[in-house]
Amino acid sequence: MTPTNVVSMDFETKEAMQDFLDMYERDSPTLYPDAEMLLMIKTTETSCVGVSVYPNEEARNLAESRTSGALKHLVKENFRLSGDMVVKHVFSNKGELNG
Repeated sequence: MTPTNVVSMDFETKEAMQDFLDMYERDSPTLYPDAEMLLMIKTTETSCVGVSVYPNEEARNLAESRTSGALKHLVKENFRLSGDMVVKHVFSNKGELNG
């Protein structure tokens, strides 16, 4: 089981979203130290989708409790989905010799 969250976020302005993205890039390793993967995808000028993957349910719950109040005022959350990742492919740079 690999607990995974998908969150869609809307912002009032593109500047507000950029401020959030700057903070997330800088602070997310501290905010989510147990995460296996943190991914943010810009979908429009004022919205993005985040994907976070955790090693277990306890780590996911801890991350959510740590940030649910602290970041809530920054975004309008469209939706949050939680589930288990069932397929994962990670590719290295195809031009790079491994080994």
